[in-house]
Amino acid sequence: MALKVLPAEFAHNADRLRRFKQEAHAISALNHPNIFTIYEIGQADDLHFISTELIDGESLRERLQRAPLTLDEALDIAVQIATALTAAHEAHIIHRDIKPENIMLRRDSLVKVLDFGLAMLTEHEATEGNPGAPITTHVSTEPGAVMGTVHYMPPEQARAGSGFFGLGSVLYERVAGYKPFTGETISHVIVAILEQEPPPLDHYSQEVPVELERIVKQALVKDREARYQTAREFLLDLKVLKQELEFEAKPGRTRATEADKNKSLRTISSTKIIVGEIKRHQFSVALTLAAIVIATVAAFFYFSRKPVLTDKDTILLTEFVNTTGEPVFDGTLKQGLAVILGQSPFLDIFPESRVRETLQSMKHTPDDPVTEPMAREVCQRQGLKAYLTGAIASLGSHYVIRLKAVNAQTGDEMASEQVEAESKEQVLKTISQTAIRLREKLGESLGSIQKFDAPIEQATTASLDALKAYSLGLEQANDGDYPKSLPFFQRAIELDPNFALGYLAVARNQQNSGHDNEAIVSASNAFELRERATENEKLFITLFYHRMVTKDLEKAIEVGEVWKQTYPHFWRTYHALTDLYLEVGQFEKACANGGEAIRLNPKTAAAYSNLAGALIYLNRPAEAKEIYQQASANHLDAAEYHMFLYWIAYFAGDTAAQSQEQTWGEANSYPYFSLSLQSQTAAIEGKWRKSKDLSTRATDLYERAGMKGRVAWMANHEALTAAMFGDCQTAKQKAAQALATVTDASYAESAIALAMCGAVSQAQAHAAKLAPLYPNDTRFNGIWLPAIRAAIEMQRGQPMLALQLLEPVRQYEAATDFQPQYLRGLAYLRLGQGVEAAAEFQKIIDRHGLYDILGPALYSLAHLGLARASALSGDASKARQLYQDFFARWKDADADLPVLIEAKKEYERLK
Repeated sequence: MALKVLPAEFAHNADRLRRFKQEAHAISALNHPNIFTIYEIGQADDLHFISTELIDGESLRERLQRAPLTLDEALDIAVQIATALTAAHEAHIIHRDIKPENIMLRRDSLVKVLDFGLAMLTEHEATEGNPGAPITTHVSTEPGAVMGTVHYMPPEQARAGSGFFGLGSVLYERVAGYKPFTGETISHVIVAILEQEPPPLDHYSQEVPVELERIVKQALVKDREARYQTAREFLLDLKVLKQELEFEAKPGRTRATEADKNKSLRTISSTKIIVGEIKRHQFSVALTLAAIVIATVAAFFYFSRKPVLTDKDTILLTEFVNTTGEPVFDGTLKQGLAVILGQSPFLDIFPESRVRETLQSMKHTPDDPVTEPMAREVCQRQGLKAYLTGAIASLGSHYVIRLKAVNAQTGDEMASEQVEAESKEQVLKTISQTAIRLREKLGESLGSIQKFDAPIEQATTASLDALKAYSLGLEQANDGDYPKSLPFFQRAIELDPNFALGYLAVARNQQNSGHDNEAIVSASNAFELRERATENEKLFITLFYHRMVTKDLEKAIEVGEVWKQTYPHFWRTYHALTDLYLEVGQFEKACANGGEAIRLNPKTAAAYSNLAGALIYLNRPAEAKEIYQQASANHLDAAEYHMFLYWIAYFAGDTAAQSQEQTWGEANSYPYFSLSLQSQTAAIEGKWRKSKDLSTRATDLYERAGMKGRVAWMANHEALTAAMFGDCQTAKQKAAQALATVTDASYAESAIALAMCGAVSQAQAHAAKLAPLYPNDTRFNGIWLPAIRAAIEMQRGQPMLALQLLEPVRQYEAATDFQPQYLRGLAYLRLGQGVEAAAEFQKIIDRHGLYDILGPALYSLAHLGLARASALSGDASKARQLYQDFFARWKDADADLPVLIEAKKEYERLK
C-alpha cells in the first residue's frame, strides 16, 4: 500500500477537509480495475492521511519522456482511461484533472487513473519559467473555482465548469508528442484553450488515421454541445477504431492503401455525423440509413459485450464495502441484496454456511467479512463462476452505491451498476432497483425479471434498523443458537410490524427453541403479510404456515414442489420437502430431496439430520451413521445427531458408543437431552420407576427453560408408555398434564392413552374438541383421530370396528411411533387372528423402534405381542421361546408392572 500525508495547512481547513473526504469516499466506492483504490482516509494524532494501493510502474509522463508511444500503445492506454472515466461518469463523478501525471502504467500494462477528486485539492506552485512542467492552479473545492491542470482544461472549465476535454488533450499529446495548447504562463494557456485550434495531428505524423483525427477533434472542439457528451461515447469510438486497426493488421490480410483506409474511416465519420444529426432533429430515417444505424448499434454491443452468467452458474456475495462510518450498513446491505437477488430463479447464490466453511479452510475465522480478494479465492476453491460485490460511500447527505459482478477466474468485470441515493432512508430502495437492473446485465430474461421483481421494501423491510436486527439474528441462527437469535428477530418486527420475513424467522426459531405455541402465532402473522415478500420467501412462508398452523402436510408438499420447480437451485426447498415427506411416511422421496439439499449446501446441520432420519425409517441405520459421520467431517453438529447415534449404538449392542453420546449431552449444556435418553433406555428395559424419575427431572429442566412444547411432548409420550405398560394411574395423570399444557393436535396421542385405560368419555371429549380446530391437519385426521376412535372401540370390545377405523391410517402410519401398528396387532389378538397379529408386531421389531421417545418401549412390547400371536397360532414351542426372549430383555424390569405380571401368567399357562 501507499501512504499520503496531507499538509497541515490543508488539514486545518475544515471545509476543504470535509469536501475532500466526501469525494474520496465517493471514489472509493467505484472499485474499478482502471481506477486506483483508496483503502482508508484516516487520522493519526494531528496527521491526516490516505492509504491506497501501491502501483508498481511509471506515470504516463515518465513513459512519454522515455520514448514515443506507438499508435497501438496509445490507443490501448486511451481505451483503458476511457473505460475508467466511463465507470466514473456513469456514477456522476467527473475527473477534473486528467493529465499524464495522473495516469499510471503498471508493469503488466494495466492503466490506473489517479486522483479522482484528489488532484484538484493538491496545491503546487506553477513554474512559469518551465513550460514543460505540469502547471496546476491553486485549487479549491468551492463552487465556481478553477480546478485542475490548465493544459488539459476544457474551455468552460477555464470559465469555471467541467467536461471530458482532458482525455482528448492527453490522447493528442500521446500521438503528437506535444500538448494541444501551450503558453509561457497560465494566462497564455487559458487564452489558447479559449481562442485557438491545435495543429491537426497529421501535422506531426502522416500515419495518423483520419478517424483518430476526427475523434481527437471532437474531443477538443470549443462548443461543449458538439463535444463528446459522455465518456462512453468516447470509449465506443476508440474501441471501434482500435478494432478496425487490429483487423487490418491480422496476418494474411492484404493491407489497404492509406487512401482506402482513410476513405473507409471517413465513411464511418460521416455516418456518425449523419446519425447524430438525425438524432438531434428527429428526422424520419430511410431504410438504408436505418441499416447504418443498426450496424452502428450492433458494433456498440459487439465491442461492449461482456460475459454473462447462465442458470448453471453459482455466484458469491461479498460484504459491502462501507466507507460511510455508519455501522447500520454493516451486514445489513448484504442481507438486503441477498433477498432481492434470491427472488431470481436464474441466479444461484452460494450459501452463507458454505462460505463460512471455505473461510475456515483458508485459515480465516468463519465470521471474517468476505472482502473482494478473499471472494475470488473462495470462488476459485469452490469452482464458482463469479462474485458480486457492493460498496457504499457518503457524499454529503447522499450515498453513492455501486454493485459489481466479477468473473472470479479472470478478474474481469462482468456487469456493474452505480447509483446515488438521496438519503439514508432511500438506500435500501436504491439497492433494490439497482440489483434488478444488474440481473438483466448478468443474463436473466426480461420475462423472469418482470415476474420476480418485488422491491426491497416489499421483499424485506424499508427500515434499515429492522434489517440490521434481522441480520444480527441470522448470525446467531446460522451458528445454531436459536434462543439467542430470537431477541434480534423480535426486535426487527417491533421496528417494522409489516416485516413478513421477520415473522417467519421468529416462527422458525421459536419452533427450534421448543416454543411451539408461540411459533404458531408468528407463522400466522407471517402468512398474513406474505404479499410483502419475494416470490421465493412467499413460497417459504406459505409452506411453513401449512406445516405449522393448518398442519395440512399435503398442501405444504404441493407448495414445496412448486417452490422446487421455481427455484431449482435453492437448497432450502429440498430441505423443507425432506421434512414434509418424513412426516407423511414417504421416505424414498425424503431421501432423494435430502441428498439434493446436502449436495447444494453441505454446511447445514439439519439437512444431514433429515437425510439420516429418512434412512433410519427405511431401516438402513448403517447408512444413517455414515451420513452423521459426513456431517462431522464438515464440522457440523446437532443434538438430534447424538440422539439417533445413541439408539443405533444401543440396538447394535455398542455400550461404549452409547456412553459417548450420552456424555455429549452432559458436556454440551443439554442435560435434559441426557436425561431423556436415560429415561427411554430404562423404559425399553421395563425399569419403569427409574424411567419416570428421569422423565420428571428432564421435564423440570424444560419447564425452567420455558419450553412448554417440550413439557407437553414428554408428558404425552409418558402417558402412552404408561398405558401400554398397564400403569393407568400414571397414564391418566400425564395425559391430563399434556392436554392442559397445550391444545395441539400433535398431542392427540394422549387421548389414546385415556381410551386404553378406560377413560372413554374423556378420550371422546378430547377428540371432539380437537376435530373442529384442525379440519385440515394431515396427521391428526389421517392418523390420530382414527387411532383414538379405534382405541375407544377396543375398550368397548369392538376389535373388528377398530380394525376398520385403522385401515385408512396405513397411508401415513410408517411415520408414526408404531401406535397404529401396535393397536392393530392388539385388535387381531382379540379376534384370535395370530398370523395377522404377528405381521403387525413384526413391523415394529424389524424397524428396531428407532423413531421417537415411545418407539423403543414399543419395541420390547412387540416381542411380547409376537409371543402371544404365536400362541394363538398354535405354535406353543415357538411361543414359549418368544416369551423367554421377552423375559430376558426385561430381566431387570419392575416386577409389579401389570403388563409383565400378565405376560408371566400367560407363559405359565403355556407350560
